[in-house]
Amino acid sequence: MSTAQHRSGGSATLTKPDHGRTIRLDIEGMRTIAVGSVLIAHAGVPFMAGGFVGVDVFFVLSGFLITGLLAREVSRSGRVSLTNFWARRMKRLLPASATVLAFSALITYLYLPITQRKDFGGDIISAALYVVNWRLADRGVDYLAEDIGQSPVQHYWSLAVEEQFYLVWPILMLIIGLVAAKRWKRGAFAVLGVVTVISFVYGLQQTNDSPATAYFVSTTRIWELGIGALLALSASQVERIPSILRAIGGWVGIAMITYAVFVFDEQTTWPGAAPLVPVLGAALMIASGLTTTPGSPQRLLSIKPMVWIGGLSYSIYLWHWPILVAAQAERPDMRLRFVVVLMILSIIPAYLSNRFIENPVRFGSFFKPTGRALGLGLALSAVGVGVGLALNASVSLGSVVDEADKSDSPGAAALLDPANKDVVWSEIKAVDKMRPLATDAVDDRPPFYSDDSGCQVENGNPVPKLCEWGDTASDRTVVIIGDSKMAQWQTGLEDIANDEGFKLVQITKSACPFTDASIDRSNKTDCRQWGQTALQDIVDMKPDLVITSHRLQDALPEGKSDDKDATVDAMASGMARYWTTITDAGIPLVALLDNPSPTNQPVYECVAQNPKNLTDCSFDRKRGIADSGAVAALQAAKEVPAVKILDMTDTICPDGERCSAVIGNVLAYRQGTHLTMSFIDSAEKQLAAQLFAVTDGKFGAPLK
Repeated sequence: MSTAQHRSGGSATLTKPDHGRTIRLDIEGMRTIAVGSVLIAHAGVPFMAGGFVGVDVFFVLSGFLITGLLAREVSRSGRVSLTNFWARRMKRLLPASATVLAFSALITYLYLPITQRKDFGGDIISAALYVVNWRLADRGVDYLAEDIGQSPVQHYWSLAVEEQFYLVWPILMLIIGLVAAKRWKRGAFAVLGVVTVISFVYGLQQTNDSPATAYFVSTTRIWELGIGALLALSASQVERIPSILRAIGGWVGIAMITYAVFVFDEQTTWPGAAPLVPVLGAALMIASGLTTTPGSPQRLLSIKPMVWIGGLSYSIYLWHWPILVAAQAERPDMRLRFVVVLMILSIIPAYLSNRFIENPVRFGSFFKPTGRALGLGLALSAVGVGVGLALNASVSLGSVVDEADKSDSPGAAALLDPANKDVVWSEIKAVDKMRPLATDAVDDRPPFYSDDSGCQVENGNPVPKLCEWGDTASDRTVVIIGDSKMAQWQTGLEDIANDEGFKLVQITKSACPFTDASIDRSNKTDCRQWGQTALQDIVDMKPDLVITSHRLQDALPEGKSDDKDATVDAMASGMARYWTTITDAGIPLVALLDNPSPTNQPVYECVAQNPKNLTDCSFDRKRGIADSGAVAALQAAKEVPAVKILDMTDTICPDGERCSAVIGNVLAYRQGTHLTMSFIDSAEKQLAAQLFAVTDGKFGAPLK
């Protein structure tokens, strides 16, 4: 491949002509490093888990290249043509993007659970509109999204960040060019410098407060593109740095990225300050190649294989992930070496896409007019939205089960009918009607999750929210406290509170058990503070009864920080300390045992896939109990004899040995180990009877 000497500020750098453009060969090599790192990380190579930093390298490159393009246009004409800029971006990005979105919809339909189609259809729509990063950020803090698998378009989040930058930054450049005139470059540098600093500081703060959100949102990532953009705006000054220093800087940059790939992993706090390593490393590599610099990494980065892969990097990035998702859905236990081969083979569809779809559109004469290019972009975005909507619509195709209404789906109430005394629910193979349908199970949950009551306290917020239900004017009060496994009973207990005229106070926080023990895992570092404050609220309130329940079975002993050290003893002891404080204050406490945990795939997914063979979706009752939070609760109760146990297991798993997926035409389980609201509401009589028994008739009602 021939190279040319391209003049930039009086110096030369290794470049090549490409469809009328002049591109830097070393930057193509940097793209190879970036995409190769991502593929290695996604393949699961254990000693290179930090390969995800390739995305950060891409951000710096994009900021540098796009800003350089805009800067040259402002220098020539004093302005930026927004329509021309966006038309070029559309031609460059959308043909391949829309093709892979259609492919992602197809593999979702063919290989992934039908229950995932609505979620992934929405992801595809968001990806087509380049806002999927915000959707994923919202999902990242949604505890009840725990069953959603890896989206086939999850990798589009970084493209969304870049596109949002491409939308805003040209407008700012245009305004600065008009206002600052001859001093536009200084103005642009100042404005972008402020934005970059603010984004970096905000990223530090958000990573601490809400890391799941911080990873995806643009506001915490723009500073990475900003570093590249600032380098582009200051390129002429950087070129004056002695070549030997820039050459050394280039090798240091490679070393920094290599360090990040080998040392960082999923435990590294991200984004935070850690991305400074690959980001500054990428900036040093770019700076070293601003001119031909003897001894720099330019020659290495400009060899033919590096340049060729770099030219395909965008397509490779798009194609590799949905291929991997489909393969692992079909073969979950695929060995590492086969995954690595699969990642290498993703170059094939990437090459074909680049050769026959991207380049003909990008460089062909038909879409050269700006209007046609913009029209194409809008059409391709519509295609992405359309395939996402089609995927959503496919959920109801071929359904063999109708949606039941309450009149023909008694649920747990069917257990009280003498006519059903000999029914073995776990042996029922099929039903004609069901409530909720398996594809709607994730939405069958207490309304407070969706309303604006604020009862669902998000991760990062250590302040308890006290929500009142039932007869809020009553002088009798029952408090329910715990995580989402306590919250799932809220509607059933609310109905009992309304019937009996007492106030129900809800204090719940998803994934936070009510225990004076550390569960410093999965970014739940605020749970202990939340629990301590909630405990004081309860003692001050002096309610007539406290009911508690949670899912997590173990916790970290004092002085331990590794999840491997977590024990049931630590969890139970922490629970017992809180319970003792409450019972010593003269407040009765009831531990509502966690329901048995499904021991295989999510029950609702199994039901969706096996509507005519529901027996495949039942599971062993003993194992389900052993895997639940009931183990710790029972152990804690031995330490606090005043605590009473409320056990709904016989209602949830009435067959003795097996837990059924469907009882009385009601689907029992939704996400993870949670029960559907429909089933809990159908078990109100049994719940009231159990409550009546453990409170000596003060609350609840006996079975009639």
